[in-house]
Amino acid sequence: MDNAHGTASIRAMIRSAVLTLTLTAALAAALAGCQQDKQQPNFGDKSGPRTMPEAGKPVSTAPTGSVDDRLARLERKLDKITGFLKQAVPPKLDEKATYAVPIDHADPIVGPADAKVTIVEAYEFLCPYCAMVAPTMEQLLAEYPKDVRVVAKYFIIHGEPAMPSGQAVCAAQKQGKYDVYQKALWKKSWPAQGAPPNKDALTAEAVVALAGELGLDAAKFKADMDGDCKEWLGRSMRTLQQFGAGGTPSFYVNGRFTQAGDPSAFKRIIDEEIRKADEAIKGGIKQADYYDKVVVGKGETEAKMISPFDD
Repeated sequence: MDNAHGTASIRAMIRSAVLTLTLTAALAAALAGCQQDKQQPNFGDKSGPRTMPEAGKPVSTAPTGSVDDRLARLERKLDKITGFLKQAVPPKLDEKATYAVPIDHADPIVGPADAKVTIVEAYEFLCPYCAMVAPTMEQLLAEYPKDVRVVAKYFIIHGEPAMPSGQAVCAAQKQGKYDVYQKALWKKSWPAQGAPPNKDALTAEAVVALAGELGLDAAKFKADMDGDCKEWLGRSMRTLQQFGAGGTPSFYVNGRFTQAGDPSAFKRIIDEEIRKADEAIKGGIKQADYYDKVVVGKGETEAKMISPFDD
């Protein structure tokens, strides 16, 4: 074996081994609480239990076999470890990709129709983190009044109790009151920071009553909830699952998936996307067509999953 090539190979394998074993230890620590009753996987040889050496007999600690043989054994062990980790650590959504998340005709929208940046938000009213990030969305809309719009899609995490509120914001959109209604429902459902949600504010009766309090046509509101808005909920879920959303809140900023929560993180992405849009507009794309033609027209049409072990 060439010395330079052999040294480089050994170093690469050591780095791989260190990374893999570190992940193994972290995974074992993370899962210990729920898997203490399970046997640990055996990544070593399967020759059975080892016996103590005979008294007075010297124990050899020198490696056996050629360098190539030892490296081959090490590679086989590393393959076993990597195989276990690939099964234990699920793939994640590729955040470097741009996803062609479509806008449904019933999606509630806040912001200008020709915005350079479209933020598709997956949220749910029973999700505490969604309640925490709601003021950030308001802040971004205020700071980018001409360049950002937020498109709502509803993602059911907490089952049937979360459905009426999702149908309600859709019904409010149909009367041009989504923004007002959403803010009012956030206040009623999460009246105190750090406190549990007021689930009574999210029942079917309560969300219709709130519509009446805000001056909406309550009869039409209820009819819309039970009609197209119920269907919209299903379409919303299917679209988000198609593009890899697995929880709330999740966001697609001009198709770029993120779960960022603080305004500064969003602003970095928004500013990057505004620059991209400006270049496209200079090249002849109409601003009003940018999202449909560039993001949806050229983006990935389904989730692109990657493994942390991919090369």
